[in-house]
Amino acid sequence: MKRYLLVGIALLGCGTDGPSSGVEVLPNLEVPEPPANGLQVITPPFEDIQPGGDYEVCTWTDKIFTETTDIKSTLAFQTEPPGHHVVLFYTLDKQPPGTQRVCTDTDMASFRYLTGNGTNGMINAAPGDLVFRLPAGAQLVINQHFLNAGDEVLRGQSAINVNFADKGPHYTPSGSLAIVNSGLDVAQGVTTQEMHCNVENEFKLWYLIPHMHRWGKKITVDITHAGEKQRTFDTDWAEQYTFHPPEKRMDPTAPFMLSPGDQIDVSCTWNNDEGRNLPFGFEMCVVFGQFVDDTGLGSKACDNAHWTDF
Repeated sequence: MKRYLLVGIALLGCGTDGPSSGVEVLPNLEVPEPPANGLQVITPPFEDIQPGGDYEVCTWTDKIFTETTDIKSTLAFQTEPPGHHVVLFYTLDKQPPGTQRVCTDTDMASFRYLTGNGTNGMINAAPGDLVFRLPAGAQLVINQHFLNAGDEVLRGQSAINVNFADKGPHYTPSGSLAIVNSGLDVAQGVTTQEMHCNVENEFKLWYLIPHMHRWGKKITVDITHAGEKQRTFDTDWAEQYTFHPPEKRMDPTAPFMLSPGDQIDVSCTWNNDEGRNLPFGFEMCVVFGQFVDDTGLGSKACDNAHWTDF
């Protein structure tokens, strides 16, 4: 399953509404003011999140766009616990608005990534003239990740504000890059796993982060460009990095270049003291980037050394 990160009711052009009258808002969900130029989505509560459970939940909204639309930024909140992240996708394979279920591989194969947020209202904005672009005919889909590391059954819910770019200027889409192994399984104790990726396309990176969860101990990222290896991250992991990782930001006009033939090598070490193996979702070893997509490449993932769209 494509689970890289790495989630109100109003139609395009109909203004901005608050929560729809039929949506229950859980008491521990913070709901921001709706944007003046954009839209807000509040998902229905997701029930019965079991102790030890790891859920990827997909919600098809009634946001269906009749024209190409550029998004400048998003911010999201979730109930904590069990919220972990909110990801905004779009699909051209529409489902009835309000459909919400645990995501399937078939569902995820029809999605294209737009932007992702943590749980606590931090803004994810495209810099300069970059935007997150929606094609005409797209339906917004919210992907919610819930992790229940406690002992009680929980309910989960998300709210996301989508801020449109101003009309008029010429914008360039921002694409996403993920280096990942979605088949990850972390054994008990202190263990290390490696990932290797051969770059097949050109990427003009303006943003790059490593990502692990709270059992992470260390991550290193080596990038070999034009035959020269550079250690991009050498990070002793801390639990707060799960939501606020170290990052590298570049001016989109002077990006960090990846070219065909370059190599990316990632090493992750964990201290798994949970008494059980940790599957992908509970733990991760990911490098995530954003790039200037001036060639229409779209979002790409190198998943266990195999390239795919996401």
